[in-house]
Amino acid sequence: MRTASYGTWTSPITPESLTVGQTRIDEVRIDGPHTWWLESRPWEKGRTALVRHDAHTGQTHTVLEEPWNVRSRVHEYGGGAYAIGDGFLVFSDFWTGRLHRISTHESPTPLQPTPITPQAMVRYGGLVVHERHVYAVREDHRGEGEPTNELVRLDVDGTNEDTGLVIASGSDFVSRPAVSPDGTQIAWVAWDHPNMPWDSTRLLVADLVHDGVEHVRQIAGGDGISVVQPRFGPDGTLWFVSDVSGYWNLHRHDGDTTGPAHSLAADLATPQWTLGQIDYALRPDGTALIRWYAGETARLGILDPAAGSLTPVDDEGTVFDSLQAGGTEVAFRRLLADRMPEVVRGPVHGGRRVIAASSPQRPDPDYVSLPEVWSWQNSDGLVVHGILYRPRNPEFSAPDRELPPLIVRVHGGPTARAEASYALATQFWTTRGFAVLDVNYGGSTGYGREYRDRLKGQWGVVDIDDTVTGAASLVEAGLVDARRLAITGGSAGGYTVLRAMTTSDVFAAGTSYFGVSDLSGLLSEDHKFESQYTVGLVAPWPEGESVYRERSPLTHLASLHGELLLLQGADDMVVPAAQSQQVADAMAAAGKHVELVIYPGEGHGFRMAETIVDSLERELRHYQRTFGLSDEA
Repeated sequence: MRTASYGTWTSPITPESLTVGQTRIDEVRIDGPHTWWLESRPWEKGRTALVRHDAHTGQTHTVLEEPWNVRSRVHEYGGGAYAIGDGFLVFSDFWTGRLHRISTHESPTPLQPTPITPQAMVRYGGLVVHERHVYAVREDHRGEGEPTNELVRLDVDGTNEDTGLVIASGSDFVSRPAVSPDGTQIAWVAWDHPNMPWDSTRLLVADLVHDGVEHVRQIAGGDGISVVQPRFGPDGTLWFVSDVSGYWNLHRHDGDTTGPAHSLAADLATPQWTLGQIDYALRPDGTALIRWYAGETARLGILDPAAGSLTPVDDEGTVFDSLQAGGTEVAFRRLLADRMPEVVRGPVHGGRRVIAASSPQRPDPDYVSLPEVWSWQNSDGLVVHGILYRPRNPEFSAPDRELPPLIVRVHGGPTARAEASYALATQFWTTRGFAVLDVNYGGSTGYGREYRDRLKGQWGVVDIDDTVTGAASLVEAGLVDARRLAITGGSAGGYTVLRAMTTSDVFAAGTSYFGVSDLSGLLSEDHKFESQYTVGLVAPWPEGESVYRERSPLTHLASLHGELLLLQGADDMVVPAAQSQQVADAMAAAGKHVELVIYPGEGHGFRMAETIVDSLERELRHYQRTFGLSDEA
């Protein structure tokens, strides 16, 4: 073992390790004995591939080769980009926005998908197939002003030249729908500006007829209630998730009565940023496979409403999603503490097999920094949640009495959460001798509505205090070096980076990935889904204009403390590149040093291998230089 300062250790995890052979698995689905999922592949220019595991042969193959990109851009975040029917599959192609059909019985390659929608300025997401129809959220960009979001029905065997029969319209947004097994009913969630789907939504049900719907009625939701993920059970009972109790719990509607399927002081769902999330699975016997959060990790269980019981399901994972059930088997994606995410399938209680993993290589446990629960009190005396990763590398030790530098990582959203699970992007730092703190500041999800609502009207206040006090708590505990504190985050997390560096002197360095710098700019530049998000997070507009100005980092760059690195995608439609450019220009005008890198072809979240490698290398050099850990210091 060699002795070297923290932050200078040599690591086997290179920036290329995050892109070569490592995929992001999403949207797991089952079709009889077969399992499907999506893979985002950095080495294929970040495209999303459709993959299938054949239960008969035990083989896994890519169903659609390049350049097919199975993604949706509805609400910009997409989701629900494919759906499986009886012998066929419908998917959205990212490049054109068109829907295509393929047979699930054809040979693996080459496939020639058949388009079922015309080429137009129309996007589809949240796909659901029933018999020979596909139901979808349609985002129509053909008119002036904001795009129109509607629920439509399309003919799987047709060309749908009219881009679909409108099933539901009149609201600003609609969700992924649910169709009853007998095809007589449809359910969906609707909401309007300035609400987000985790604020106030309405659950609507209607009778399906040949030319649309009849007898539309609201059965749940309303002001201050978030209802998500409706789904019909085999017996026609409508299930859904509602936070009317203060937590996202399962409820049921049998046609006459509506009520909770079970009461649990825990969240069963996550914020509906995309249209493809599935946080519970209905089983043929009337029970449900559910996932709930217990602090920083999640658990699985079988909920039996008839018996009023919840039976835990043992699994080594720390987080679970894309829950699926069919026959006697279940399938899901799981995140783990000591290795990359996996897709598993098999019996509910034991015997499940791993059929896919984000990486074929298991990490050497000697290099793995396991997540530790870390909580502290903010300036108001409220408990804040976080996850700590300590430096770990069996080849190195630090000099006596030296403390490691800390990277405080702020998740995006801001309505989201950091998960206690293995990620190479974390281990990249810990194996080099950095400590990492993921902050689930007030406003994060998985802790109930009250915790989530801490950020209402307080974005740029609560998140900053929670982040600064989190770093201070580790300094006070004697675990990190107070002189070598850094902060990093993307999107809303990037905003917290900029805001923290302009309102405090805690952080010596910061990295903003496509961060928000001008809050008022979001009102005019942002896409429809988030165009009024700040009304709830900051203040109404224009009445609260002074609040927007006061909380915008762009207004306070003269007081920015520490060294700043800005990383931005040129094609970002969520936080436009102009936001980062404004920061760089203003800092240059003020005589302050700043590094800005804008990556061509990248949007909101980097997907291409060369971008991921370059941005990580720059961030490492940035901290080493600032902390005096390299020759460039």
